[in-house]
Amino acid sequence: MCRASLETTYWPTRRESRLEAGVILLLIQSALFLAVVGLLIGALVVDRSGVHGRDYLVFEQRAVLSQQLTVAAFVLVIVEFLVGTPLLGAVLAIVATLWVLWWLPGEHRRFDVNVQAIFDARPEAVATVMFDISEQPRWMDSIVRTVLETPGLLRKGSVIRQTLRVSGQDLIAKLVVVELVPYERLVLQVVVRHAELFDLFEVQPHPQGSIVTYSGRHQLSRLNAVLTGWRLPALRRSFAARRTANLERLRTIVHPAPIARRA
Repeated sequence: MCRASLETTYWPTRRESRLEAGVILLLIQSALFLAVVGLLIGALVVDRSGVHGRDYLVFEQRAVLSQQLTVAAFVLVIVEFLVGTPLLGAVLAIVATLWVLWWLPGEHRRFDVNVQAIFDARPEAVATVMFDISEQPRWMDSIVRTVLETPGLLRKGSVIRQTLRVSGQDLIAKLVVVELVPYERLVLQVVVRHAELFDLFEVQPHPQGSIVTYSGRHQLSRLNAVLTGWRLPALRRSFAARRTANLERLRTIVHPAPIARRA
């Protein structure tokens, strides 16, 4: 006698299918959230480790790595929105893409800072101090020490080693003399890999003595612009204020206040 075996096939209900899809979606979002948190923590750790180094190029490289981790975290945030709320995620993705495209051209990431002051002193007297790199710590904010590495006198192509203080830590940067017109004009470029930094010192005759210019050109890297480009106006104002204060300190060196006489 042959017995027929009955096989019962179980088909999940629609409610159970939705519940299963919801669990999978929750797991994906949780994994993305943990990845975002890990990337942001890693970015913070890398950034802080760069400050504790001594070489400015190492500091810059760590800053770039920190920015890469931060951008990766933002990308995962957009992916998380695309998974959970596709419409909002699509809007965020479009806005982020347009924001990145805006900062691709170099002129969008470049800003100039130019401050001037009139000194009651001859141009030669001002330039003697302003173009003497060993005097920079006396009037330039955050500069601890400046040394000429290239043997001989300061000239075009000379390399300068500069110690500057960032967040309480001393970093060593190198600068190259791009242009030097004695007693008139000095242009320095900071040696970096992912940005563009120039400083211009210029002294010209003026009926009241000298007109002194301290300007600079700064071009952010693409990553830095994507993350902090919205702060460009504030950065420009901050740089201008610091340079103005530096010129006032230079004024006190070039034209010191008279010593008060005893009565």
